[in-house]
Amino acid sequence: MTGRRILYALLLIGCTLMHFAYGQYVTHYILLFMLLLPILSLLISLPAILTSSAELTGGEDVRRTRAAKVRLTVRCRFFLPPERICIRIERRNLFLDAHPEKQKLIMHGTRSEKIVFAPDTSRLGTVSYRIRSAYACDYLGLISIPIRRSGLTALTVLPNEERPVPDPDLVQMSNLVLKPKPQGFSEEHELRPYREGDAINLIHWKLSEKYDEPIVREPQVLLRKNIVLSADLPGTYAEQQSVLEQLCFLSGQLTEQGIPYVLHFGMQTVTVSSEGEFERFLKTVLSEPMRETRAVPTLSGNDTIVYRILPNREVRE
Repeated sequence: MTGRRILYALLLIGCTLMHFAYGQYVTHYILLFMLLLPILSLLISLPAILTSSAELTGGEDVRRTRAAKVRLTVRCRFFLPPERICIRIERRNLFLDAHPEKQKLIMHGTRSEKIVFAPDTSRLGTVSYRIRSAYACDYLGLISIPIRRSGLTALTVLPNEERPVPDPDLVQMSNLVLKPKPQGFSEEHELRPYREGDAINLIHWKLSEKYDEPIVREPQVLLRKNIVLSADLPGTYAEQQSVLEQLCFLSGQLTEQGIPYVLHFGMQTVTVSSEGEFERFLKTVLSEPMRETRAVPTLSGNDTIVYRILPNREVRE
């Protein structure tokens, strides 16, 4: 665009000099034509420019190293497309707090075009794509006008599951004791003689017939110890990745069994009772700059298990 403006300025200067040097009747029209030429070009180009748009779509969350796509769609609804559309894209990983990568795209005479970006999913974090600017030029390439754009989309690269070494069986370790369940169904039962007031539907008829006395199946509920996962945030990316992937493995084990737990993650304390709650927490962590902090210290007790998540040995070494 700069080159075309320089060329137009040189032509305009030349026409002006010719007009003042010769002062003939035709030079008036040549100079007037050169002055009105950008306005005429803009008027002809305006319908195409006003009906053009740029949109970013995609942004589906993926696990680390899985393929992901972000699409840029450029459209013009006028039958004559703009001479040129220029779009500047900014890409940034919010977790790593790296400097944004910038890319400039130029499309000539297109009514519809789709460009696919492949985000780097080898590193954790929320990867944002943003249209910093989008504009179209008139047919002479002298004037640029911004076009409509939806300029922001983001996807989160989530950790894979990494088994801690050694692997703590937190589900088994948290088992405490069975106690009678007041009402309702339970998979765990205890057989005992019938007592006055027991419900008829609790009687085990086959065993009662065998022992010649009423035998009752009493529902039991399993009491568990409280589970606390304590995760420090080390100073390097590799160590934080190891901590997060071990946390995903342990959280998956617990939530799959319906076992709630308390998570001390750096200075944050969160109670997690479902997979959705953990994923929302994880996405919040990965959308903020990585930082180094230590978890809130917690002591184990008779009714509490505290497991501290450390980077795996090969990462620490």
